Amino acid sequence: MKTAGHPGNLSLVTSSPTKTRERRISRLACIPLMLSFGLMSSGVFGANPTEGNNTILGIERAHFTLNNRPAFLLGFSYYGALGAPEDFIRKDLTEFRGHGFNWLRVFATWGAYDTNVSAVTVEGLPREPYLTRLKWLVAECDRLGMVVDVTLTRGKELPGLKEHLAAVDTLVNTLKPFRNWYLDLANERDVGDARYVSLAELKQLRERVGVLDPQRLVTASFGGHDLSLKDVRGALEEAGVDFLCPHRPGIESLPAKPKPKPAASCA
Repeated sequence: MKTAGHPGNLSLVTSSPTKTRERRISRLACIPLMLSFGLMSSGVFGANPTEGNNTILGIERAHFTLNNRPAFLLGFSYYGALGAPEDFIRKDLTEFRGHGFNWLRVFATWGAYDTNVSAVTVEGLPREPYLTRLKWLVAECDRLGMVVDVTLTRGKELPGLKEHLAAVDTLVNTLKPFRNWYLDLANERDVGDARYVSLAELKQLRERVGVLDPQRLVTASFGGHDLSLKDVRGALEEAGVDFLCPHRPGIESLPAKPKPKPAASCA
């Protein structure tokens, strides 16, 4: 996520043709910190990460849980992490964990500066060695007690719904043994450019995850604005995501703070 923001919690009663259910919404705090590094790497990633459930992410009522205990997710964006050396990442994770961070975000579709470190092809199929690197990263975070946001984005990386569905298949099937990650189905899906994913398409993507891995938590991030009631209902009731993930406006776009009034003086 790109901008800092404040977390909040709310609950919303949603209805379906067969039943009424209470869907709890946890609004994820956006990141206060961003990491950057060169994407070119000669590091070798472990090919067979240990598969385990050391860290289990869940939602209970209006908050996240880690191993069934309430947790606040404090994290950072590690956008192109799949292009970094293994030792580099280990040092980062150790340092951030030591400062209380327990969550990070990584793109499964990432290309910049003539370097592509996407874990899936433009057809949504496995792309090595980056898919193995993603699995290693999730395993390492599982060991350290950290949550991973794995993000997909529509555009040149995934040009259409067919490819997007295939990418969901690839990621969910590959990372299924781990319970410390969730899937951002579509980065900033409501922005009116190549990233745009309609609610109808988002629903299909969410349903695919439900078939492959019914317990997997999913969201779909909003781009650069606070949410209206229509936004909330669309994401939760129509698309069926598990929680909201707004990328809030940057500091420069926030209203100016009013000047403080002069304090009264006593004679």
